[in-house]
Amino acid sequence: MLEYIQRNQECPPERGLYLYEKFSDQPEFVGYREFPERIAGYADAFREQGIEPGERVLFPFETSSAVILAFLGLMELGAVPLSVKPFVLNTPREGYQEFLARVARDFGATRILQVPSLAGTELPVEPLPLPPAGVRSPGARLRTPGDEELAFVQFSSGSTSFPKGIPVRQDLLRANLAMITRTDGRKPEERVSSWLPLYHDMGLVGGMLSCFTAGCDLLLAEPVTFLFDAYGWWEHMARERAIGTVIPNFAVDYSLKLMQDLDPEELAALDLSRMRSIYLGSEPINLPNLYAFLDLMAPAGLRRDVFMPCYGMAEVVLLVSSRPVGGEIREVPSPSGLPAVSVGRPMAEFTVRLRDEDGRECAERELGEIELAGGSLAAGYFDRPGPLTGADGFYATGDIGFLDDGELFITGRISDRIKVNGQSFFAADFEQAVEQVPFVREGRTAVAQIQGQIVVLTEVDRPAREDVEGSRARIVEHLVQTIGVTVRASDVHYLRPGQLPRTSSGKLQRRAIVQAYEQGRLVGLTLGPPAPAGDEATA
Repeated sequence: MLEYIQRNQECPPERGLYLYEKFSDQPEFVGYREFPERIAGYADAFREQGIEPGERVLFPFETSSAVILAFLGLMELGAVPLSVKPFVLNTPREGYQEFLARVARDFGATRILQVPSLAGTELPVEPLPLPPAGVRSPGARLRTPGDEELAFVQFSSGSTSFPKGIPVRQDLLRANLAMITRTDGRKPEERVSSWLPLYHDMGLVGGMLSCFTAGCDLLLAEPVTFLFDAYGWWEHMARERAIGTVIPNFAVDYSLKLMQDLDPEELAALDLSRMRSIYLGSEPINLPNLYAFLDLMAPAGLRRDVFMPCYGMAEVVLLVSSRPVGGEIREVPSPSGLPAVSVGRPMAEFTVRLRDEDGRECAERELGEIELAGGSLAAGYFDRPGPLTGADGFYATGDIGFLDDGELFITGRISDRIKVNGQSFFAADFEQAVEQVPFVREGRTAVAQIQGQIVVLTEVDRPAREDVEGSRARIVEHLVQTIGVTVRASDVHYLRPGQLPRTSSGKLQRRAIVQAYEQGRLVGLTLGPPAPAGDEATA
């Protein structure tokens, strides 16, 4: 990684990192020409504070130039940043302190980077202050780390258990960055925008490090900047002539919700015709919303082939497969009959197979668990005994999907599978269907199969709460029409806001949700104890 940054010292002086607090404001600029001296200065400052090569530093990854330079400075020094979420306002500080303490204990961190958000937080290990602003090492050249050296440790999403540490070696990082930049074909003179959090693999590798690799401008903001001003982000990308970005499916749903009432004339004032590569990943893709957003943004010149549905995971650094640039979205019926979207052919460096519940290798268009070998796959989890793969060298991802004409389609997680009369559906199928009902709040639904019943937990608007019986009947009817499955009205429960726990990357913590439901800890308008097992939902 550092060798790419050193190479970028030869780029034009205006090329580099642009950091935005608001999309309408002037950004902070750090030129790529400055990076080597500033990174080396941070490394020297950390060395003076006693940090040694191989030392593990708990690293709450805020979005700021100082923290980014600290991350690269530790890498230059040969220390190992353990990249974790920073403290966010309106979250319980005690729970965050417990999280930091467990990561420090489980993974042997000796210091924690003292970022601004930690003010008032009880730290589990000795703090490591940020170096003084403007520190440099004049004339320094960054080293080229060895292939097997650890660059950093990133963490799994934690949707089913406490996040696992994934060691990212320098050679695996280089390999996956090459896959990303090869797939979208970005050039040094182009610009990429991102607001994804830097502690998450999509934000760190797909959003930031890929730009440092290609030497293209990175237009970077915090996630909250997008949440407060979704339209402003698209306007910003048009104004700054960005050619690409990396987003979760949530960003499309959220943008559509906030922008759907804009006049075509207002959207036509934007020029998004330069956009050619929007990686779309992290969550199941809501196809009706994606098509509606493309229709909405047509006056702005956003092409229908701009979105690149992709598939990846922290265990392989990031990318496994992606639709190519200019490849239109490909939709086919899944084996259950519901629409599925292609995430492209797996990168050539990986060997991919799918196996059914009996361990038999699947033919095309048969559902099975996706298993990977080769490529940039980690050898094992950080500080855990044993390899990541089985005896045959394949890693079982826990994701279910199928192949069609060599392209990969993801249908859900094994833990999210819902079986009805021997047919496999997935929680996301039901959740997306429920959220099509007008009075259901978008992104506030969880569906699980508990004691044989399909249970719907959702937040709804006031009119639905005032007519509980009628509104539940509408949800049941809509599921029959869209999925072909009947759910009991008594298994549809309305929750109070904020009751569905999520991971740091926004995914539902399904195991925790099921446990809370079974223990009666989800207190809602219609929620009582789980009904006794009876007739299963029917298709």
